[in-house]
Amino acid sequence: MGRAAAWRIGIGSVLIAASCLQMIAPAWMFAPPQQRLFGLSIVPVFALGLCSALFAVGVIVAGGGVCAACGGTSLWDIAVRDPLMLLRLLACGTAAGLILEIVAQWLGRLWYYPWWTSWFYALVLIPGFALYWLFIVESYLAAKAALDAVARRRAVRRPVRLWPVGAAAVVVFAALTTRWYAERGFTFDVTGPTPQAPPFGYAVLAFAGCALLSGALAAAVASRHWVPFAAILLASAVVAVLFEVPNAVHRQWAYDHFPGPVLPGGLPLTMFLSWPMQYVVFLAVPAALMPSAAALFWQPPARCGEVEAVRAQSAFRRR
Repeated sequence: MGRAAAWRIGIGSVLIAASCLQMIAPAWMFAPPQQRLFGLSIVPVFALGLCSALFAVGVIVAGGGVCAACGGTSLWDIAVRDPLMLLRLLACGTAAGLILEIVAQWLGRLWYYPWWTSWFYALVLIPGFALYWLFIVESYLAAKAALDAVARRRAVRRPVRLWPVGAAAVVVFAALTTRWYAERGFTFDVTGPTPQAPPFGYAVLAFAGCALLSGALAAAVASRHWVPFAAILLASAVVAVLFEVPNAVHRQWAYDHFPGPVLPGGLPLTMFLSWPMQYVVFLAVPAALMPSAAALFWQPPARCGEVEAVRAQSAFRRR
């Protein structure tokens, strides 16, 4: 491992550890009465937001260090060599984040933000999901780089055309959800729990449809290329525990309407089990919108390096 990679892993780990300070924050910071700005509780939102930002930046920095140590490609490598490619990926990833929020929060009612207001939510929605997507994907690329370093190389077939199946699943989800809300009414609320929500299976159907929009994922399955799926399980398991457990103390976001048992701290077990699905959507949607990203997300690293391969594909498509 090079010295630079070790420094990045170390700095990132310190930032992730610092994000856990929210667990020991003084109780008075979260107790009423609260100093408010247009209804927003300033101290809790600032403290919890800072911890979330530290975690995100820590994962990005540490993940980049792991990629460098294992000879993989990180988002930082893309930013240095082709900033336009990173911006395009970031735009596609933000779209995936919005899909997640619309399906699971607006319609699924699976979580809410008890300390926020609607105007604050509108301000942080786009930049927040851009940062969220960055650290989710960087954690995946780090896990993939580590597994690619020890895995046997396997040729991956051309993308399989399953997007019609995915589109059909999304249409069925839209029809079922529309019917459910037509019978009960819809109220937009992101700051509090709701008495009822559509069946959890509706959201699962939508996410499965979004995942099938990218033929690269199906091609990896058909080629028995196990690394991407193992990387998703590894990254999601680590990130979910490090991200969700500290948040359970003061709850910048809180969960609702997840089926099944609830773990200590009010964390639903199915929420943890659904984290890999989130990774799949965050990788599949950008790969579907920008097929040149499929090589980076789903295929083994090319001999000349993944960044060069992606850049070449991107340049060819712009001609």
